[in-house]
Amino acid sequence: MYQDKKEELLKLKGKNVTAIIDEGRSRKRIEKAIIKDVYDRIFTIEINNMITSFSFSDLICKTIILK
Repeated sequence: MYQDKKEELLKLKGKNVTAIIDEGRSRKRIEKAIIKDVYDRIFTIEINNMITSFSFSDLICKTIILK
């Protein structure tokens, strides 16, 4: 399961995506982002010149959705 997510992210590395981030308590934030790096269990994205990391489980649990 993680390997599938990793392969999907590797295809998007360096490209612009829309990130929908669940901040809890029914709050969602929509940002333009760039996928910077993909590691074994995490990936990093750049939003507004800041690097943020997420785990593949965040994708599976839909804490972050990338389009």
